[in-house]
Amino acid sequence: MSVLTHLLPDSSNLILENCQLDKIKTQINLIVSAISRVVNCPVCNQPTQKIHSRYERLLADLPWADYSITLQLRVRKFFCINSLCKRRIFTERLTNVTAPRARKTLRLAQRLSVIG
Repeated sequence: MSVLTHLLPDSSNLILENCQLDKIKTQINLIVSAISRVVNCPVCNQPTQKIHSRYERLLADLPWADYSITLQLRVRKFFCINSLCKRRIFTERLTNVTAPRARKTLRLAQRLSVIG
């Protein structure tokens, strides 16, 4: 699995939990999650570690040889502990990996814009 960690878009902030290889579809599914324990609120910048919930996002990434790569990103939602903040619950931002609500990684989006 050490070779697969090199496929991650940001190995300093993501950890590879598992991988699934589908030889018929020529697809590699990397199951990853964020490393950081403390996250800042995007509105008030207050650090918090109080987790609200978790969910998964599927992101398309750059292909590797003949295999397409999909990141199954396990993302956490947090409570903002600042009582004066407008945002009560927020999703952790992985700005080095993807934009909010995007379905592809930043590096795939950049490559596609260069081609287009």
